[in-house]
Amino acid sequence: MMLLGWLGLSGALASAACIALLAAADPKRRGVALARPGLRRWLVVATFMPGLALGLAGRWSDFLIWVGAAAILGWAVAALANMRRKPRS
Repeated sequence: MMLLGWLGLSGALASAACIALLAAADPKRRGVALARPGLRRWLVVATFMPGLALGLAGRWSDFLIWVGAAAILGWAVAALANMRRKPRS
């Protein structure tokens, strides 16, 4: 028997990984145009796939865990991606 919440947490980690890849490949942040615009679309779709799979499977408690954890992890990734590093003196 699988412990309650592990599917939701693992789905949130997968979504956070996709968000981190989106943040790393952001053309505005990098100052260049993205070579493969289709990649961003696939990453956006992949971000929401764990939630869709949990919803279709009827794992509503895991779905709610995924929603909460993915939101918190997404904010954390966005905050870390926007941190400015201090120049060395």
